[in-house]
Amino acid sequence: MSVTVEGSLCIKRINGANGPFCVGDLLTDIGEFRVKDPVLDQFEEGVYTGHYTIQRIFSWSYNANGRLVVEIRARLADLQIHAGTESSLPDSTTEPDPADESTHESGATPLEGSPAAEKQGASPSRTPADSAPDESEAIPSSVPGDSSDGALFGEELHALVASRQPVKLDPAIDDRRRFREQRNRLKAGLRYGFIPEEQTWYPEESERYQAYLATKSDT
Repeated sequence: MSVTVEGSLCIKRINGANGPFCVGDLLTDIGEFRVKDPVLDQFEEGVYTGHYTIQRIFSWSYNANGRLVVEIRARLADLQIHAGTESSLPDSTTEPDPADESTHESGATPLEGSPAAEKQGASPSRTPADSAPDESEAIPSSVPGDSSDGALFGEELHALVASRQPVKLDPAIDDRRRFREQRNRLKAGLRYGFIPEEQTWYPEESERYQAYLATKSDT
């Protein structure tokens, strides 16, 4: 069972041992929840309003600086961003990288009676990476970083990247670190930009991304 709620997601970027990662605080009418889903790693710091489909609510605890921290977490099955304001948020206390947590979430305890409580260990239902329509010429036979990019993205996504088409990463990927590597490669090496409302990466030179930047400059 899942529930869709309207709310605001405050996303904070933290520099960890494995590189930067993002965590969020979801503020809704049914409560406030900590979110540490991989999909957040694509976003910049800021506050994003929209509709959020919560698949599971559970408690999670960890030790940090000699103290026990208990969180009420929400695992998201989907998020539909309506508007976002990128801004730096206050520094948060040091916390462990979610990529280092157990894949099976052995320390998680579902909250009885919660609207989104499900069997422990369930995986979020995500839509696989969408194939964008062919908007360019044939894929070049060789591009910079072709071999390493092919291994990083896989055949389908690499075909889109090589032909400079929009790319939608799959946050359900088993390896969260690889997901971040894909993000980093798109952003820094391949000059792609992320549009939160679509959760899609576009080439920086594309009309769609330039139009997005124009709307940001007008606000």
